Amino acid sequence: MPSRTAAEPAFDAVDTRKVGAFLALAFGISWTSAGALYVAGVELQTITGTVLVVALFMWAPAVAAILVQYRAAGSIRDGCGLHIGRIRWVAVAWLAPLVLVAATIGVGALLPGVSVTTDYGAYLLDLGLPQPQVDEAVAQLEAFPGPPALLFAVQGLGAGLTINALAALGEELGWRGLLLEELSPLGFWKVSVLTGAVWGLWHAPIILQGHNFPEAPVVGVFVMTVATVAVSPVYTYLTVRAESVLAATFFHGSFNGLGALSVVYLAGAGNLLTAPVGVAGIGAALVVTSVCVAHDRIVADESVTTGEPLRPFL
Repeated sequence: MPSRTAAEPAFDAVDTRKVGAFLALAFGISWTSAGALYVAGVELQTITGTVLVVALFMWAPAVAAILVQYRAAGSIRDGCGLHIGRIRWVAVAWLAPLVLVAATIGVGALLPGVSVTTDYGAYLLDLGLPQPQVDEAVAQLEAFPGPPALLFAVQGLGAGLTINALAALGEELGWRGLLLEELSPLGFWKVSVLTGAVWGLWHAPIILQGHNFPEAPVVGVFVMTVATVAVSPVYTYLTVRAESVLAATFFHGSFNGLGALSVVYLAGAGNLLTAPVGVAGIGAALVVTSVCVAHDRIVADESVTTGEPLRPFL
């Protein structure tokens, strides 16, 4: 199982040179590409901008992990957790964003000035769609035989298994693949906090260009980092339980597909409060982290959140 017992030999210390090389490459490739997109005047919110961000920015951690592992003459498959793993936990990871996003909406509704809304037209207008397209989209939602939320959930989970998973794998092969494996001697909490901090700061160049928090990009870098630290234990827990980076990949993919629902259903405040990586999302991440810890300590046969060294990919 993932945690080490007293009878097992001690783990080697963290290979700081390998970790440093990975981070230098991941940040170097991503930040250089973000700078190039800025100089070229590419709008990140456009389809072209999104494709370029995925290809050049989001896939940099995977490229860095593969290069570092190859240079170390290690197995990319084993060193990055690219296994099928425990299917049940991979499936749980794929579905878990439903709980996280629902919790985000619940937490957001408790914030001052924030209310729950089903005014889909107002949300689409905020996105910049012209009124005729908004009217057509709302009519299609009203014609759907079930609640629109169900349609959004199916679409988000479908994307989480397909196109979003492909994009997310570019990050997760690095963060919850190589980095988790290399930092595993530090134990669950230190791994999660360090990975979350690195992951959040890594987003800085695209956030400063208006991604996620266009109304407050500088503060957005701080909020994003707090959010990634808060949700990182959930990623770590699901990956370790699944013994596969695919768990983090599908969780990330579904979360990206479903996360916007918090902005759809919460009104009265900007993204800093209502976004899935805003204040509401931070609160929800702490709630779901608590659920993971409760499962680990009460239900699971062996605990992985005790601080002992991890063995994420058996």
